[in-house]
Amino acid sequence: MLRILPHAPLFSLLAVALALSMSGCGKVEGPPRYRVSGHVTFQGKPVPGGSIIFTPDTQKGNAGPQGTARIINGSYDTTEAGRGTVGGPHQVHVIATDSSLAEDAELVGPLAEHTFDIEFPQEATVQNLEIPKSKK
Repeated sequence: MLRILPHAPLFSLLAVALALSMSGCGKVEGPPRYRVSGHVTFQGKPVPGGSIIFTPDTQKGNAGPQGTARIINGSYDTTEAGRGTVGGPHQVHVIATDSSLAEDAELVGPLAEHTFDIEFPQEATVQNLEIPKSKK
């Protein structure tokens, strides 16, 4: 004898199946990334705007995707319109501008630019950066 189940259990079963099938959709590929945040200063003052690129240092055996962050009013955070680092040794390239608006930065050029060698932990971290005065 065939028994027809009420609709509620069938609906619940379909909802669970749908949730399980969608759980892989938001999966992030590649190695884990970690949040990096901090302040950026130049000549003792907060940098108005700019960008930071975190590149794993292959010369020191590190590999993985680059991380990015925007500098806004002297602060940056890879979770705010950016991507975190994979940890380990990195070359951190900072481009500071007089404006937090990308359009203005393209017109006036960089205020300062510097590349740091930094070893990041494999966890969220705070790293404050002081751009040294350029030697001309």
